[in-house]
Amino acid sequence: MRTTALWTHLWNPRAPAQGLEDFRLEGRRADAGMVAFDDDGQPYRLSYHLEYEKGWEPRVFQATVRDGDGSRSLVLRRDGLHWSDGEGKRLAELSGCLDLDLWPTPFTNSPSIWRLFLNPGERREIDVVFIEAPRLSVRRMRQAYTRLDEYRYLYQNLDGGGFEAVLTLDEDGLVNRYPMFFQRV
Repeated sequence: MRTTALWTHLWNPRAPAQGLEDFRLEGRRADAGMVAFDDDGQPYRLSYHLEYEKGWEPRVFQATVRDGDGSRSLVLRRDGLHWSDGEGKRLAELSGCLDLDLWPTPFTNSPSIWRLFLNPGERREIDVVFIEAPRLSVRRMRQAYTRLDEYRYLYQNLDGGGFEAVLTLDEDGLVNRYPMFFQRV
């Protein structure tokens, strides 16, 4: 698969402008750069790189954020069911997670959907490595996907907040629309 996408960020009313992500997927490698705004409306730049195995399980994640506080980076690697940081230190709290969700991009929802390969009406709960920019904080998160029809999936965050959204995908399976948060340009 080889595709490019451009998403605009809709979620932050404090931002002086909409954020924007420029994305490229070639085979099982994703690269993107974005200009986004934090919760206080302050700008930051995020670049990330992801490599996936054949079954759309992430193998390598690299990200760099540049903002008013400077620059910081994060590297994660998965070997089987285990994750480690850039220095090879095993992150036991992430063991068993076969998916990765990076905020703020809609792309990382797509590989989870591809990996799950759900039939219409089927629902599955998963544990994901959740990374939140601009801090690049990492934690385990429980999520669920339900396939509603050919192009729509119900996403649910199961960590107690009750958040859910119906994601609309394009013909290639990339998120086109994530209500209130992202829209493909």
